[in-house]
Parts: sequence; structure tokens; C-alpha cells
Amino acid sequence: MQEINFTKELTALIQLLDEPDEKVYAAIRTHIIDMGVDTLPVLEEIKSNTLAPKEITRVKEIINTIRIEDVSGKLTTWAALGNSNLLEAWILISGFHFPEEDNEKLKASVDKIYRDIWVEMNNELTALEKIRVINHVFYNVYQFDGLPGTKSVLPPYLIGNILRMQKGNPLSIAMLYLIVVQRLNIPMFGVNLPKHLILAYTNGKTMLKQAADYRAEDVLFYVNPYNKGAVFRKSEIELYVKQLNIPEQEEFYFPCENKAIIRRLLEELTLIHKKNHNIFLAGAMEYFLKAIV
Repeated sequence: MQEINFTKELTALIQLLDEPDEKVYAAIRTHIIDMGVDTLPVLEEIKSNTLAPKEITRVKEIINTIRIEDVSGKLTTWAALGNSNLLEAWILISGFHFPEEDNEKLKASVDKIYRDIWVEMNNELTALEKIRVINHVFYNVYQFDGLPGTKSVLPPYLIGNILRMQKGNPLSIAMLYLIVVQRLNIPMFGVNLPKHLILAYTNGKTMLKQAADYRAEDVLFYVNPYNKGAVFRKSEIELYVKQLNIPEQEEFYFPCENKAIIRRLLEELTLIHKKNHNIFLAGAMEYFLKAIV
């Protein structure tokens, strides 16, 4: 009965989308938006039908607003709950760009990578031996690799594309690698280095502490997922920062929260959309950034 009433109410409101009075229309628009994501299938179907240009514009704007508010609300909740699940936030952002993506299929693909690595692991392995196992499965079995060149385009930032192409940019390859190792309960975290997200393997036995509880002296070594999981030391970061000719910052050596990684993803996506003059998507990414506090 409740579903029937919902459908009747929505249908009645949709019939009023040609309302000429802007104040009256604003109230109608607000009411539809407040009804939430359950309205989207009906609105998408209406959008595909023959409507006047004004009505089509209004339906598109309502759909976009509902989707933005839905993702923003979920990201706010994600951040408030400790933001431990990097995959969840990445799927939300990727799904905003391509709503038709099958999220359960994406999770199953990541789960398969995790399981294929997990069966090769045992508690007797040293930290470096664990990285060798991860690298073998990730780069040799699944053949994940970095895309050549420095061109910033949208596809390599979206998780579905990474899983299908087995290729990504410095941020996306590192994110996928990190998702898998954290799922394995290995104490590795992102390090927010300029131009590259690298990973830090800490001296904890498992992920018992938050990233912010570790300092530089807690890092056993660093890993560069964009370079086939190469292992390196702090001195190489110092040299890299020197070559970039930028001031050193503590965050270049410390583990960061997954929240900082998602903020970085949104910031880079904002730049891409602005470069492509896509005002809507750039604005949406900036709106999502406000949710990650």
C-alpha cells in the first residue's frame, strides 16, 4: 500500500512539471527531491519520453540533484564511521560517473584478487616476503600495470575501468593495491606524496591502529604500486621531493587516512572535469569534497 501511495504521489507531481509559476515549481521540485533515490527509475523513464524541452531540462536537473545529494550523504556517513573501507567510497564516486556499473560485480572482482593472494599467505612470512607474494599475484597473475605517459583523463580513475583494463594511473593503481592489502589485514597505509600515492608498510602485526597513530619511525619501508610494487626507503622520498623542488612536509613520510586518499581522488577528478569544461561534474566533485571532513 505504501509503495502504491508513493507511486501515485510521484506521478501526480510529475504531471505538474510544466508549472509556469517558478515559486510553485520550486515547491514541486523540492517535494520530488525529498522523496529520494526511489524516484530515479520513474524520472529516468519520463526523461526518455517525449516531453517539452522545459520539462526535460527540469527532470534532468532533479535527477542530478537527487544523485548528488545521495552520494554526498553516503560519503558523509562513510567519513564519520572511520572511513576504513576505501573500496566503498571509490565505488560511490565511480558509480556517480557511470550509474549503470554493477557494483556487486566490482566487489566480486576485488574479492577474487584478495582470495588469490590470501591462499598464498601464511603467518610465518616476513613483511618483505608478503610483499613479494602480493606483487606476484597483482602484477604477474592479474597483470595490473601503470598507464604510460602523464595525460590526465577520466577512465583510469574509475574502479570499473581499472578492473577491466588491468591498467591505471599512479593514484588508481595504488588505491586498488591498498584495498587488497588492507583487506588482508596487513598494516599498510597510503602516503600522500605529490604526484604519486605511495604506501607505507608499518611495524604493526596487523591493522590494529589508525593511520594517524603511526609516525615516520614506525614505517618499515615504502612501496610504489605504480612501479610494480617496488620497495624503497625514506631516503628515496627525500631525493624525489628534492627533485620536485618543493618544501618538505611531514605528511610525505607518514601514513595517511583513507579519507585523505578519497579527498585526493576528488581533487584530481575536479581538475579533469574543469579541464574538460564539464561544469556539472566539476561542481559535483567539489560538493563531495565538502562531505569528506
